[in-house]
Amino acid sequence: MKQQFDGNDLIQVAKRENNPKRHYLYVNPLQGKHLPVSPSRSLALFASLAEEAAQRFAGERLLVVGFAETATAIGAALAYGAGNVDFYCSTTREALPGADYLFFSESHSHAREQRLVLDHLAEVLPQVDRVVFAEDEVTTGNTIAHLISVLQGAFPALPLGFGILSLLNSMEEARLQAWEAQGIPVGFLHRIPQAYRAEEIAGYAYPSLAGVAPVYSPAPLPVVEIGGRWEARVAGPSGDLRRRCDAFVAQALSQLTLPAGASSILVLGTEECMFPGLLLGQALEEQDPRRVVRFHATTRSPIAISPDPAYPLHARDPLDSVYEAGRRTFLYNLAAYDQVLLVTDAEACTNQGLASIVGALERHGNQNISLIQWRAT
Repeated sequence: MKQQFDGNDLIQVAKRENNPKRHYLYVNPLQGKHLPVSPSRSLALFASLAEEAAQRFAGERLLVVGFAETATAIGAALAYGAGNVDFYCSTTREALPGADYLFFSESHSHAREQRLVLDHLAEVLPQVDRVVFAEDEVTTGNTIAHLISVLQGAFPALPLGFGILSLLNSMEEARLQAWEAQGIPVGFLHRIPQAYRAEEIAGYAYPSLAGVAPVYSPAPLPVVEIGGRWEARVAGPSGDLRRRCDAFVAQALSQLTLPAGASSILVLGTEECMFPGLLLGQALEEQDPRRVVRFHATTRSPIAISPDPAYPLHARDPLDSVYEAGRRTFLYNLAAYDQVLLVTDAEACTNQGLASIVGALERHGNQNISLIQWRAT
């Protein structure tokens, strides 16, 4: 039976930093992005959306497209759990070596340019009945409309069908009906009005973060290298996703050495790399139900913090990206754990980026940190 999640489960409101397009954002306590969460609780939420995909599009073959960066895990969970998803890929903001792209924009984002890797799409699209876009939140549908237009322009001879699934939906009723009239079903777990609770952010005090810089620690880390990575950004069979992700978890568990008596573990993802870490965290929970296991991930999103206990984000650590030199990323609400497992698919894993994550973790009292690198080898 599909679990029920209401608005209190899925919505906390935070202030975007220096974003004139949209001054607020929804921080989902269960999504595993900005806030630490029990991995099994997060995956249960995504499983509810996977059930929606299986029921709403029953009898159809689907290509699911997860949106970077916050919805990559949602899309992957749909592909992992819904039996009618044949292929999966995600949009990306990364420059992948040798890849060709379709470009589109996300107007209200802190990083507007998005891209969809073209590799294998011409092979995959004729095999599916519908392309389903997976998101955490759909506000107006403009970003999805941009991508639909780009796909139709790139593949004019294909009779492409489309659908939309998200955790939250705040599209106006007329827009929702317009999508449905075009034969584009729109599903969601929870519907909210436009700018729902946005006025709340005016009631908090926000300390200045100007001049706050990353803390670097060059401390060497134990490294677990796992090969055979499934490339989430390129359309691939969902069965391949399941096999490779399950193999990743099994290999990681077989190679990890946890501190004796470790009762709290943080599994930390990097930017678009979230889903494998969530699966690993869930496996660690199942291995010992007495453990407290939490998951969240680094993010490009600059969000204001406040000491007010009613506000969701109380601490922010600036970082350098492990994917690209010169890119600023962030971690929110870090705490101390007996063991931290940093899970990344960054091939190069920049030394400065890694040192900034270690520095932030150590600043919050974390001493046992291991790096798990999933490499395409």
